[in-house]
Parts: sequence; structure tokens; C-alpha cells
Amino acid sequence: MNLYLTRDGQTFGPYTVEQGREYLATGQFFEQDFALFEGQTDWQPLGQLLASAASPQPVEEVPLAETVPATAESREAVVTSGEVIQSVGTEAAAAGISTSSPTQTSGGRKTRKASRMNKGGTVVVTKQRSALSKIVSILVVFMVTLVLVGGVVTGLYFAMPATMGPFLAKMGIPLETQSPVENTARNAVTEVKVKPSKPGEVMLDEEHFQRLRISGIRILPIEGDKGLQVISSVDSEMAMQDDDLSALDPLADYIVSLDLTNSKVTDEGLGLLLQMKNLEKLNLEGTKAVTSAGIAKLKPLEKLSYLNLVRVRMDDTLIDTLIGMENLREVYLYQSGLTEDAIARLGIARPKMFVKGG
Repeated sequence: MNLYLTRDGQTFGPYTVEQGREYLATGQFFEQDFALFEGQTDWQPLGQLLASAASPQPVEEVPLAETVPATAESREAVVTSGEVIQSVGTEAAAAGISTSSPTQTSGGRKTRKASRMNKGGTVVVTKQRSALSKIVSILVVFMVTLVLVGGVVTGLYFAMPATMGPFLAKMGIPLETQSPVENTARNAVTEVKVKPSKPGEVMLDEEHFQRLRISGIRILPIEGDKGLQVISSVDSEMAMQDDDLSALDPLADYIVSLDLTNSKVTDEGLGLLLQMKNLEKLNLEGTKAVTSAGIAKLKPLEKLSYLNLVRVRMDDTLIDTLIGMENLREVYLYQSGLTEDAIARLGIARPKMFVKGG
């Protein structure tokens, strides 16, 4: 009694019952493989089929022209004119399954036997991605990267607004930030019709607001709400220039202290300080573009009492200007280029003035 076995859409056989049991014992066949005896129409597990072989069952004869039904995954095994035609295609070769040459049985049937069924390999076929799917993947990666970079930049801005604000402004990224002298509800007002009673009520128009934000200037309130202190950026690339001073016009009446250390302000820019009627303290230390002629423009500032000219190159004509500034009480002239005689003359003319030269 011969049997046939189907696996992975292929049909193998015929085998004798003894061969089936031998292959099952050696692991070439599995009990879960479907098989049937020659002449049967129903496929059943090999283990169950071999177990039933001990007691022969009546076999229903099937006309030679009929096809033997297989599972949904199997190929069709056709029995016709006493010949079993099997389709062992390229899939069997890829899986390492080889077929023997046709052999002649006692009944005149030609059969093919499968060998090394348990030695087959696995063939993996990679599906090529379409151009559209590649574009979508690239866009997804780009968006995720953009979100991550945006999150990092935003975090750095909130952590270091003074440092990151000017940097982002140079890159053309608009930032909705408030000036320290603005109220929380800043309106786009181009003109202040009612004069504010204190610095915190000053409203800046958009142009002045943007110029101050980009310049890196720090504007701080003086304790007691007496006025404002303006400090130039310590970054040499963002040091205040003459144009930056004009951006302070809306705040001019409230500026009490102005620190222009290492700035790029010139004599022409010093003329803009005359609008700061309440200016009491001016620090020009290290400002290289200022001369004695520029300091002479400051004489109308009646409340100016402190002047720092350390490392600012002056000439002796400065002494006459300082003598004429009646409210000046404290002057620093280190490394200013003044002669000792000139500094001594200032001390004699203004004995109550604190003069520190050298």
C-alpha cells in the first residue's frame, strides 16, 4: 500500500508504509504532515494515517482521470493514465529539495521520490519599497528632527534669554518677548499721548522695541523706582553704537545711569545723550571713539555727577570742560592720557570734586 505526502504546496511519493515510518523516525517526515494512501481522497496527518495502516481499510477506487484534492496551500496532484504528475518547481530547488529521476514500479507507473526533505533552506525575499514610501519616510524623519531641534532651542532660550535672544534675532527668528520696562500688556503704540508717571508705564513702539531687543542692551529699574539703569552688552560684537542710543529716546526722561563700557559710541553719539535730562551717572570706560570734544557736548547735563573716563584717550583741554560742569562730583581718569599738571589744575579748581587719575 503506497502513500503520498504533501508539504508546502508540493506532493511527494509514492512511499511504502515502511518507508513512511522510517522517514518519520529519522525526522524527514513529521506527524503533522498531511498524507493519504493511494486511491484515497481525504488528506490526514501522517501519524494518524500510519497508525491506521495496521488495520487495512477498504479503499474506494477512483477513476484514473479524477484529480486528487489537496489542501488550499498544496499544488494539484493529478492522477491520469496511471501516471502521477508532480509539479516540483523552482521553489523546491530553492528550499534544497531535489527529486530523483523517474522510477518504474511494478504497476507500470512512473513516480518521483523526494529526498533530503528535512535539509531545505529558507528563502527570504525582500520587498522593494516604492519611491512614495521612501519620500514619506524622509519627511517623517525630517519633521521629527525639526521638532527635536525646536524643542532644544526653545529650552535654551528660556534658560538663557539674554544669550539666546540676540543669537536668534540675528538668524531672523521673531521672538515675542517683553522689554523689562514694558507692562505685561504691550500695545503697538506709536506715540505716548499721556506722559507716564514712572518708568514701568512707558510704552515702546514696535521699531524701538525691536531695536532694543536686537542690540542686547539691558535695562534695569533702579531701586525705589527712581529711574532706569541702561547697560551696554558685554559682547564686543553687540556693543552699543550711536544708532542704539537713538532707540532709547522714549526712555530718555527716566534714564539715571548709563553704562557704555567698551562701547562703539562716538562723539556724535554723545550728543544724543542731551535728551537724558535726568542722567546722573555716565560710564565711558574703554570707549575708544570718544575724544575731549565729545565730552564737551555733555556740559548741558546739569544733573551729571559721576563720569568714568578710564582708558579713554583725552587731551588736556578736557580739564576746562570738567571745571565748567558744576554738578560733577566724581571723575575717574586712569590711563586717559592727561598730564599730571592738568589733573593737578583740576584739583585746585574744584577742590570738592573727587578726582582719581594716574
